[in-house]
Amino acid sequence: MKWIKKLLLVAPLMLLLISGTAYAKNNVSEIDISVTVRDDGSAYVVQNWQGTFEEGTENYIPIATKDIGISDLKVSDEKGEYTFVDDWDIDADFDAKKRKCGINKTDDGVELCFGITDYGENKYAIEYVVTDFVKSYSDYDGTNFMFINPQMSTFPTDGKVSIRLENGTALDENNAGIWAFGYEGEVQFQQGSIVAYTTSALEDDNDMIVMFRLDKGILSPTKSVSKSFEEVKDTAFEGSDYGDDEGGLLETIIGFVVLIGIVVVVVWLISSVVKRKKAIKAFYEQANYYREVPNGGEIRVSHFLAQTFDVAKEESLLIGALILSMINKGCIDPQTEESVGAFGKSKKSVNLKLIKKPDTDIEKKLYKVLVKAAGEDGILQEKELEKYAYKHPESVSNLLENALDDGREIFAENKGFTGHSGRKISDLTAKGKEELAEVMGLKKYLEDFSLISEREISETIIWQDYMVYATLFGIADKVIKQFEKVYPDRVPEFENYNRNVIIAHSYCHSMHRSAERAMQEERTSGQGGFASIGGGGGFSGGGTGGGSRELLTATTRGFLSESW
Repeated sequence: MKWIKKLLLVAPLMLLLISGTAYAKNNVSEIDISVTVRDDGSAYVVQNWQGTFEEGTENYIPIATKDIGISDLKVSDEKGEYTFVDDWDIDADFDAKKRKCGINKTDDGVELCFGITDYGENKYAIEYVVTDFVKSYSDYDGTNFMFINPQMSTFPTDGKVSIRLENGTALDENNAGIWAFGYEGEVQFQQGSIVAYTTSALEDDNDMIVMFRLDKGILSPTKSVSKSFEEVKDTAFEGSDYGDDEGGLLETIIGFVVLIGIVVVVVWLISSVVKRKKAIKAFYEQANYYREVPNGGEIRVSHFLAQTFDVAKEESLLIGALILSMINKGCIDPQTEESVGAFGKSKKSVNLKLIKKPDTDIEKKLYKVLVKAAGEDGILQEKELEKYAYKHPESVSNLLENALDDGREIFAENKGFTGHSGRKISDLTAKGKEELAEVMGLKKYLEDFSLISEREISETIIWQDYMVYATLFGIADKVIKQFEKVYPDRVPEFENYNRNVIIAHSYCHSMHRSAERAMQEERTSGQGGFASIGGGGGFSGGGTGGGSRELLTATTRGFLSESW
């Protein structure tokens, strides 16, 4: 029992240190990392940090050095370069660390440390050299490297990594392969360089890992490894969505829990992810029924809110909602076509006749894609859309990304955010919460329609608009059944709505599935694309934690020592 009491005394401090939540006043809004790879396989790295720092004595970056070396640390801010200290003392006070930097050795590797120096808004440039960054494998040269650690106390909102070769060789899919793990975003070949970047705000459990291979002869790495790069890739693919292995992630989670133990469970339970989910659920439960078109009819805002706050799970449903909206407006006319199939049997198919350009920006963008896929006759067949999406997968991904970005921007311009455009309910202003309540309230209303006693809206209900948003939320089938229960005398009308919903969903599914297949093939082969949240095992560098650190006083250290 004695050790339990000691644990209870020390636990709050342990959790404070491990969870990295002590620095609410410190915020790194962006980490931009530039990497120049030299012919010998070493890399010159510059991390540019931008953020606000209001407490603590230093910032630090943990890096594991089991198969790499770290040297030549330099740190500077807008006022100039810092002085390098040979024996860095993490226990030194704020003034002792001011305009100084150094390397602290740990059991796992090193910590690149530098004084916060001035409280307030700061920009830091952290420069260092990584030896053996790229290694020579039996088949390729390459690396798998963690650039941003998970569980930083001052976790960045946005991250970017740019990698180029010092010898000027332009990298592309013909001489290199690229993959990325740990975050929502992409990795691409851009103007001869490898560029990885986030498209959604990073969260505590995210990291940024970039893996790439190079054809032999481009570099001359000093460190040779007996195994192949394909083995490195196979390890990294475990638990990722690059491959088919789903067991790797489970094994990793089990191993992690066993290794770290109860502390991780406690940290997880109090993490921001859990709190965020609970807050969203509570907000949804409190939302009142909403019976009108939400967000002033701006579907991009509704889409952004639905995706950000767990109202809808599938981002691609926006395409189906837009197709249905254009059918409702008469921009697209579904036409049934009969043809003779195998063995002389007749079969029916529905083609889309493209009649006129729609009036909203997002619908215009989709309509333009449909026109290109249809060809000269202006009659779009489902197979034509599949073929076009496979050849031009970026047309689908760009459409969805732009819609999400536009929705976020419009929402921000309408003063929906408090200042920080995050994913928490607390990041929303009163107006922003009202906008979100409209989206959630409409979904609740559509799902509970048959349970509501009021029926006076039967003559004025905006059926077509409802079905567009039901499609966006992924509940169209359920809504049709709800309406049929309440108004059995209008079943023929609902059958027509249901037909159009099925058509829109079918074309949406074909388009997105085909584009996803093409992008998956490109991603797996190393041509770039979306990063995988899971996977990335076997990386070099990186670690856990980092960010800002407060002075641990002698009293505190003595308490810990005596307690244990």
